[in-house]
Amino acid sequence: MFTLSLEERDRRWKRVREAMEKRGVGCLIVFGTNGFNRNLGANLRYLSNVVVTEGYFVFPLEREPTLITFFGRLDTPWVTDARAGHPSYSKVISDRLRELRLETGTIGIVGLSGFFGELGFPHATFMSLAGNFPGADFKDATDIVEEARRIKSAAEIRCFELGCAAGEKAIRATVDTAKIGVKDREVQAKIMDTLFRNDCDPGSMLLYCSGKEISHAGQGHDNPRLGPRPLEQGDVILMEFDARYLGYVAQFNQPYSVGEPNKEWREIFNVASEAFNNGINTLRPGITVGELDQAVLSTIKGAGYTHRNPAFHGLGLSLEGPIGSFPVQSPYKPFTSLRIESGMILEIEPHVVTPDGKKGLTTGCPVLVTETGSRLLSNTWKPEFKIT
Repeated sequence: MFTLSLEERDRRWKRVREAMEKRGVGCLIVFGTNGFNRNLGANLRYLSNVVVTEGYFVFPLEREPTLITFFGRLDTPWVTDARAGHPSYSKVISDRLRELRLETGTIGIVGLSGFFGELGFPHATFMSLAGNFPGADFKDATDIVEEARRIKSAAEIRCFELGCAAGEKAIRATVDTAKIGVKDREVQAKIMDTLFRNDCDPGSMLLYCSGKEISHAGQGHDNPRLGPRPLEQGDVILMEFDARYLGYVAQFNQPYSVGEPNKEWREIFNVASEAFNNGINTLRPGITVGELDQAVLSTIKGAGYTHRNPAFHGLGLSLEGPIGSFPVQSPYKPFTSLRIESGMILEIEPHVVTPDGKKGLTTGCPVLVTETGSRLLSNTWKPEFKIT
């Protein structure tokens, strides 16, 4: 099984410490949790390589870092100092900061901002640390780690490729399983079983719904017909899932049709496929997030449809930036002037929805930005309506 090496650790630590030194930050305190489909643990995992845990990482500019978790667990060769923190993590963090003689100076807090900022660093911990160290200057340093994560190494890209290989098998398993009369739960179970048997992490996200008037896989959580409902002729299945390999989110958006799709569903898919291909043809280093957004959305709007979710977003150890325009989350404003760089990995996933909102689908897979353009990280996936 592929593993992330100590050389990869040293590359990450060096990149983050260079940014810390430039900003005058003497130590980072990184928070991570398994919340929101494990997206909230990305910064912690990036620096520690610890598998499926929650807690804090004290990462000084110099000297060894400390992992502080519920049990003081240590399942990674990247870190030599692991301590139990529950129920008073702030006390254990404070003890370590005193050992490091960091009672004063600038301490960076990771988990206060960004797309998941308001789901991040616990208020109680922050207030306790601020009270314990009145001479320290606590500052938001979330961007230091998240910017380091944005450009992927060869090792990270390999994790995506292995995740994509598992995702391809899950898609094939769905086609083989989802037949007339088969219950939704049986299909979902087969998907997760296939991912797990192909070395994907536990807890990978699966959004799934089926029916004749549906618009987004995520609505399956609120669909009262989901569960024991048997599939029927003419049903459409919408599926969005993460094939996580060593934490890296190889995400797929795949529509299926039980039998041949009708004319309306076929037209919706064709627009989504055209929008996806326009995104791929536009994606290259140097373009802006706004330009990519426009390239994908112009196809959808020009065909008389609308969208509710981003046409693309970054991928790594979580859903990450850059993120396209997001009508469902109106307070969010995309960073349209951000330049796309070689080494970014994006999920291009145009959501095509009818004006009345009753029908819609998306199609997509992980895409690597190369020096000259882009390439799909899946060997076999392409935008197509899978017929079951």
